[in-house]
Amino acid sequence: MSGTSELKTADPLANTTRPTKYKGPAYFYPFTYADRSDKILYAIGTVTAIVSGAILPVLDLVYGTWTTAVVGGGSNSEVRRTTSTVAGACLGIGVLQFIMSAAFGCCFSIASARVTDRLRRAYLNSVIHQDAEFFENVGPGEVGTRMIKDIASVRAAVGEKLSIFIWSLSTVIVAIIVSFCQAPRVAGVVFSLIPFTFIILTLIGHLSSRAESQLLVVDGQANTLLDQILGSIRVVQSFAAETFLAEKYDMYLQRLQRLGKWRSLVRGLESGMANFVMGLVYSLTFWYGSRLIVSEGLGVGSVLTIFWSMITAIYSFVGILPHILAIKDSATISAQLLRDIERIPKIDICRTDGAQLWSDEKVNVDIELRNVTFSYPSRPDHHSLDEVNMVLEGGKVTALVGESGSGKSTIAALLLRYYDPSDGQLLLSGHDIRSLNLTWLRSQISVVSQEPQLFTASIFENVAYGLTGTPHELPSDPSEAQLQDARNRVEWALKQAQAWDFVCNLPEGMDTRVSSAKTGVLSGGQRQRIAAARALVRRPRILLLDEGTSALDSETEQKLMKAIHEEQEETGMTTILIAHRLSSIQNADRIIAMRTGKVVEQGTYQELMSLGGIFSTLVRNQTPATLPIGQKSKSSREQCITPTPSPNLSQLVQSRPESQASTIVAAPESLERGEAIEEKSPAGFLGRFIKMLGRYPLWIVGGIVGGIAVYVCFSVKCFVLRTLYVRDDDSRLLRETRKWSFWFLILAITNIGTSFISGFLLSAGADRIDRRLRLVSLVSLLKQEVGYFENQDNTSGALTASVAAHVNNVATNIGLVWQQFISSTVILVGCLILGFVLSWKLTLLSMLPLPFIFAAAYYNIMFIEGHERQVQKPLEEASAFASEHVDAIQTVAALGREEAIMRQFHKSASEHVVKSKNLAIGAIGFGVGNGSILFLSAIIMWWGTTLYTRGQITLEQLYSSFEANILAGYAASRIFTYIPDWARMVHGFRSICEWEDRQPEVDRLKSTRLLAPGCKMLEKVKGELVFNSCTLKYASRPEPAVSDVSFIIKPGQSVAFCGPSGGGKSSIISMISRFYDPTTGTISLDGRDIRSIPLEEYRSHLALVSQDAVLYEGTFRENLTLGETSVTQDQLERACRDASVLEFIQSLPEGFDTSVGLKGSQMSGGQRQRLCIARALLRNPKILLLITHLIVSTQALDAESEKSVKQVLEQASKGRTTISIAHRLSTIQGADVIHVVEEGRIVESGNHAELLALNGRYVNVS
Repeated sequence: MSGTSELKTADPLANTTRPTKYKGPAYFYPFTYADRSDKILYAIGTVTAIVSGAILPVLDLVYGTWTTAVVGGGSNSEVRRTTSTVAGACLGIGVLQFIMSAAFGCCFSIASARVTDRLRRAYLNSVIHQDAEFFENVGPGEVGTRMIKDIASVRAAVGEKLSIFIWSLSTVIVAIIVSFCQAPRVAGVVFSLIPFTFIILTLIGHLSSRAESQLLVVDGQANTLLDQILGSIRVVQSFAAETFLAEKYDMYLQRLQRLGKWRSLVRGLESGMANFVMGLVYSLTFWYGSRLIVSEGLGVGSVLTIFWSMITAIYSFVGILPHILAIKDSATISAQLLRDIERIPKIDICRTDGAQLWSDEKVNVDIELRNVTFSYPSRPDHHSLDEVNMVLEGGKVTALVGESGSGKSTIAALLLRYYDPSDGQLLLSGHDIRSLNLTWLRSQISVVSQEPQLFTASIFENVAYGLTGTPHELPSDPSEAQLQDARNRVEWALKQAQAWDFVCNLPEGMDTRVSSAKTGVLSGGQRQRIAAARALVRRPRILLLDEGTSALDSETEQKLMKAIHEEQEETGMTTILIAHRLSSIQNADRIIAMRTGKVVEQGTYQELMSLGGIFSTLVRNQTPATLPIGQKSKSSREQCITPTPSPNLSQLVQSRPESQASTIVAAPESLERGEAIEEKSPAGFLGRFIKMLGRYPLWIVGGIVGGIAVYVCFSVKCFVLRTLYVRDDDSRLLRETRKWSFWFLILAITNIGTSFISGFLLSAGADRIDRRLRLVSLVSLLKQEVGYFENQDNTSGALTASVAAHVNNVATNIGLVWQQFISSTVILVGCLILGFVLSWKLTLLSMLPLPFIFAAAYYNIMFIEGHERQVQKPLEEASAFASEHVDAIQTVAALGREEAIMRQFHKSASEHVVKSKNLAIGAIGFGVGNGSILFLSAIIMWWGTTLYTRGQITLEQLYSSFEANILAGYAASRIFTYIPDWARMVHGFRSICEWEDRQPEVDRLKSTRLLAPGCKMLEKVKGELVFNSCTLKYASRPEPAVSDVSFIIKPGQSVAFCGPSGGGKSSIISMISRFYDPTTGTISLDGRDIRSIPLEEYRSHLALVSQDAVLYEGTFRENLTLGETSVTQDQLERACRDASVLEFIQSLPEGFDTSVGLKGSQMSGGQRQRLCIARALLRNPKILLLITHLIVSTQALDAESEKSVKQVLEQASKGRTTISIAHRLSTIQGADVIHVVEEGRIVESGNHAELLALNGRYVNVS
């Protein structure tokens, strides 16, 4: 969802703040986004739907005319002549029906696609402009689900479902009018059932409204968790947390299933009442109609016209129940969308008022906090800042230091106006920032954070995004000069950020595409340098570095800080540093030390050191060993890159005991598997679907049997109608009709129970299938290798939305549609059987059109399913685009990219609308289905009359067969209304099967099945790792990330990797974790190729502290244990105490059972990091992996906490192998072996003292 340049087209929605407050019913809200063309399409569609709906009752009128002619006793020639006329009329009306049906299907399909496209853009437009408080409760998964699944449901409701509703309503109204025209008294009696039905169903519908709203909320929460899980696949797999997180996800699904029970009850009641009323129509019409025939001489044709008109009306009314339910569900969704779209944030970026203090002149910007107190909305009782007073001088460098959670990052958040102070003022050049124009304010500030957010785009685009809001922002259609100017500025910024060299070595230089996923092939340091370039290209008045150099080696950091200092001298830029690496702030003009939300010390570096207070203590704790006095590092690259000789395989084997060497086993079978599975045959696909249904026999089979029991009687009723044609004995007529009226009444009452059971069981079964398919989808995705998620088509946002949409399409079809499909199928089959019993000659001919009808239905399903596949990718891209930017919402806000994002989204979304127009072709199949019943009527009338006049069938056989075959045709035409639902179900289930069938490229070793249950391949792990000539190439980069690396890590050793960012350190850890397998070479653990060890068993001996402090929605206890039930409270507290986080947790209202919130967003980076450290310590691994600066972040820890954690880790390292990535001497000087990695190779190795004595690359990079 990105292009080579931004769009600034005249898109009205992209530039609107919010529409006028809507006051009408929620269902009609999407229509406020219809333009003139859409209104015309809806108008044409409505008229043609009404005409099409009115045609079917006309058939009843024609049928009555034909019946009167045949029964009236005229000559055979007169009967045949009248029949020919009537049959010809039916053919003409059938052509009209085909045209009208196809027309309204086309119009509603196109209009609904256009309207919901604007609705989708309006929703994203509102969400992307919301404030930080909104996103405390709304995550990217929920937004992605709204974008694809929920708005797709709205599209169906304002498109095909609405068209069927209008069409059926027209049928109901015209059928009633025809009935009243023929015999008002009979029609009046039967008509009384319709308002009764409407009132009952309306009352039942109100009962489910609350449950539907709750379902929507819980569904959003479930999808937000799913997005978190899929977005942190490295942590999930390294901690073997798949089962725990799947169970946690299942907790939401169980809540959905419980809420679904009420919905199932309601739908069962709706189905029961509808079929009860249909049975009453039979009973009343038979009883009252026969009385009028005998007492008042009412014609049989009139009674049958009334009967079939009312049956048509009721059957149409019942047939639209699933569509009404879909419309009702859409109203609930629209209400939620309405709330989000029209929500006006407290801090509103859309407001255009407010002062702009300067334009282009050079100014020094003073920043002052005056008695500022602040509490986050989610924790109102905790003051993150408590009456803070400080001045950040313009044109100077001010550093904020202090322990984690002291309030440093909160000051940054207030400066950017993510939040406003609870009390006090924040002043910019003497002006309260609340009085300033928000867009202008943020355009003056650039931010580089500890965890930089890049977007799925080229490096050039990512850096050029920093030009947003400046005079140099790229227009929608840039000239060659403008584009070259932007490229020159981006190149300058990359050089300033020390990123130019590694960018030039990428396959396409600045035009190399990168992913927003933090699992990408760029290292943390490289990502941080690109983010620094994005900040510098703007040449801001205020530069905010919130741990903005934490992932850089010391050499690169010093160069970057020098470039920032030169920029400051030239432009007068005010710089704010938030840092825990205190050596990086020695040259700051002013340092402010904070603790628990208050300022405790401030001054220059020397002043604070002389005070001997908190700051000096922090500095002493971070002081590393240094080079001998007077010794300088070598400057020549040729001198410093002297690779340590790497032993070959024979040397490695010889250096090991013979018994161990013999245990080296071959790697498993080829890991080179293709991305896509083979296309399943229709039979195999159907078999899998039936097998899935077989898991729920009570619900599915019970629902089907209940549906058959309800509708099998309809075919029998056609046989019973023959009694109305016999007028030779009035007493017999009354006797027969009374008898059958009574049994129809009994059947109607029975239908309440059977229909309720069928509707309830199928709906409840659908909820269970929904739960199962979501879990199957999650488990299938979690087994995939990390590289799968680095594909831009498989981002967490895209996958989350796909899971929600595909599963919903399958479950909705089973629950809502199947009962109607069962009814139509049972009636179709039953009536055809009855037709053959009554007159096989007539029925055989009437079946001739059926193969064409079903062929049209089949190809229609295939076409629409193909269409779904065609448009699925743009929809998934839209969802991924939205999720990506919501996940990085603070970066979006800081860059002021809200409008640019909407222009970019408009461009991509418009492509989806163009493709959706192809869906209109599918309306032709719908027209064939609707027209077929009239073509069938013409055939049966003509052929039936011919057989009757020849004396080959009786009058009773003629009419009973006619009615059976017509009802069969009507049932077949009704099946066509559900073809889009079937197509979506087929596409959804096929997509889920593809996830389930895909084999990961990192093999989980199927041979583990040969092991006895409970047995392990490794009984006792020592922790020796051996790399033998390992090379790793990523698919997206031609150059190897690691090249021919060999080394041995002995059991219990502490080994550190350091070197420039992007050198290959993280790739080595990725291979140890088996996120990737070496392209060539082998890695062995205690003598076994790690690919021969079951993946779950292998990873159970590892613990990873990753670069990103990943927390999941839930309690602190859940995030620490990740489902490990054997952890005691003492162990939990000990690990947290060792990680310096116990005191913080115990200060919370519910201690370990306190919720961490959405991704732990209200905790500081250091607090989140310490939780992750505690989580790793709880695992008690044999191999401890610490990625980036001794644990991602001891950078995210204050110096006191870092010292404490370092001591704990040193203690924890005893008896286990510890492998870390670091950039600072202070964090790795105690390691047994330090490897310096550069350009994918190990260039130096030794301990701290040996490498200092070597005076090579180690000194420069550390």
